[in-house]
Amino acid sequence: MSDEPDDTAYGPGTRWVAQRTGRTPEELTASPAAAVAAVGDAVREVAALAARLESEDPEVRAAAQAEADALRRQVETEPTPGERFGSRVAQVLRDAAERLDRPRS
Repeated sequence: MSDEPDDTAYGPGTRWVAQRTGRTPEELTASPAAAVAAVGDAVREVAALAARLESEDPEVRAAAQAEADALRRQVETEPTPGERFGSRVAQVLRDAAERLDRPRS
């Protein structure tokens, strides 16, 4: 078993906040203070994005819309940690059922 952190253990929101704040998901989840500070930073960033979406400048609005769409796709298309765990459990159960169904030699 590897000692390397498994980024897939964290949902897309946690990874996004970590990426935006220059921290790892492990650092955020290990420290409540770091998590609160990171969420505060992320809220400010999203508020700035929302303001750019309301801009009078069509180029600014278009760039902000592209950024918002990319963020939405990232968050909506990735499975949650619970879904990934459930998928792993289901695979283990399928493997076990297959082994039980095999005739013994």
